[in-house]
Formats: sequence, C-alpha cells, structure tokens
Amino acid sequence: MRRLAFLLLLVYAVAFPAAAADRDDGIRFFQAQRYPEARTALEAALRQDPSDARAAASLGRVLYEENELDRAIYWLEKSTRLDPTSSSNMYWLGRAYGQQAIYGNVFVRAKLAGKIRRAFARAAELDPDNMDARIGLLEFYLRAPGFMGGSLANARTEADAIRARDPLPGHRARARIEEHAKRLALAAAEYEAAIREFPSRTEPFYWIEWGAIDRHDWGAAFAAMDRLAALRPDDAGPRYEIGRVASLSGHELDRGEANLRLYLQHEPRGTEPSIAMAHARLAEILERKGDGGRAREEFTTAIRLDPGLPDAKTGLARVR
Repeated sequence: MRRLAFLLLLVYAVAFPAAAADRDDGIRFFQAQRYPEARTALEAALRQDPSDARAAASLGRVLYEENELDRAIYWLEKSTRLDPTSSSNMYWLGRAYGQQAIYGNVFVRAKLAGKIRRAFARAAELDPDNMDARIGLLEFYLRAPGFMGGSLANARTEADAIRARDPLPGHRARARIEEHAKRLALAAAEYEAAIREFPSRTEPFYWIEWGAIDRHDWGAAFAAMDRLAALRPDDAGPRYEIGRVASLSGHELDRGEANLRLYLQHEPRGTEPSIAMAHARLAEILERKGDGGRAREEFTTAIRLDPGLPDAKTGLARVR
C-alpha cells in the first residue's frame, strides 16, 4: 500500500507539477489574505487539475471571503465530492450555505435550512472534535424556526456533547443557550467561568463582544474589548474590534478611529482582520463623522487591496 501511494504521488507530481505549484501559491496567498492573487493562482491550478480537492476548497474559501457566495458554494460542494472525508470542507460549505441564507428571503432560507444542518452535522460526524462545526450546528438549532429544523432540545444535546469533549467551547455553547433564553446573567456567568478557567485564552472576550453586538449593547461590547486590551496590550485584535464597534454603533468615533489607525500599523496574521477590512471600517467611521472625502479615500484603498470586499463596495457607492 505504501508503495502504491508513493507511485500515485509520483504520477501526480509528474502529471500536474504546475497545478500543484499554483495551488500551493494560492493557499499561501489566501493565508496572507491576498485574495485576488489567491483566486488567480487557484483558478489556474484547477484549470490544470480539476480533481484537486484542496485547490477547490481553498478557492471556495477565497470566494466566501469576497462574498461571492454562489461561486463559493459551487467550489465548496465540489471539494466535498472530491474529498468526502474532509470535516473542514464540509464545515465551510455549511458556513457558505448559512451566509447565503442570511441574505436570502424566507423561501431561500427554507430551501437552505436542511443543507446547513446536514453540512454541520456531517462535519461533526467526520471529526467529532471539530468544535467549529459543533457550534455551527448548535447555532442552527437555536436560530432556525421549528418548521425549518430548529430545536432547543437538540441545541441542549449538542451543548452537552461539546462540553464533554472540550470545556472551553462548552462554556460558549451553554452561554449561547442562556442568551437565546434571554437569561443574560447566566450567560455572563458562563463566559466569566471560561475566562477564569482558561486565563491564557482570548476567545471568551470575543464571545462576550459578539453577543453584545447582537443585542446592540454597545457599552458591553466596548467593555469586553477594553478588558482584553488591558490584559494583552500588545494584541492588535482589540484595536480593530474597538474600531468595528465604533463603526457599527456610531459611538466613541474618535477612539474607534484612533484604534483603527494603530491597527493599520500592524501586519495581520492568521485569521486576524485584513488591512483592507480595517480601511473599510475606518471609512465607515469617517462617513459617520461627515467627512465624505476621506471616507471615499479609505473605501477606495480597501477596494484596491481587496476588490471583492462587499462592505467597501457598498460604502463607496454611498459616499460618491
């Protein structure tokens, strides 16, 4: 079997050397948030080798980030057919279906509900430790109406399964159920327990912020990021988030602008928001301040860096 696997890899390397190089370049560009270059490289790889599951999944992720959801779903669906054992690919397909449902009307949401649930459930089945997939499934059960498959009982069952495997996301799962029930004090207790039990982890502060944003509790959102910034003064993430909350709320605009300008001096790593996104958020703050000229400049910069950034496109159309 090892000899056969080696021979197959050798045949692939001889038959598709340029495709593999383009795919690897595309993945590097994607990880560096250089989405236009990633798309070009990955499309070239797939023209040469349409059976490359990694290239298909990566192109789907690029298109997801650029909000081209129909095309993202096409490539992510293809990636799951090419590699039906990938929990990650199935999870991102569920995310793309979910994002499409957010933008769609009730008929679109009804059509997609089963696909969302099945994608997250299959991702969790393929890898029971894929906590993102399990949280996605829990969120589906909480957010979907009953006739589309939503179920508080199923959400509680999923929360128990998450907690049994990993206590940190377990706190998040239980908190989300409490937030859904409007028991905000109990939700806050779960988040605080996560902070106490996992003092080296930053995720609970972001979970608090996300819930506060959903409720339009802007003071709580700012407070969560202020706590994290005090604990991690060298962490750029809270700077971006303070700017984001300012842009969404219209509150503390000067502080939001100052934090985004600090973030723009930072080189994002991993899943941190891109520089293009920071320019778009800064533009939204300047727009709220009534400075249309500088807002146009920031939106234009964001689009130059990431032509597919939807917030920048719609923002530029507003301030022209």
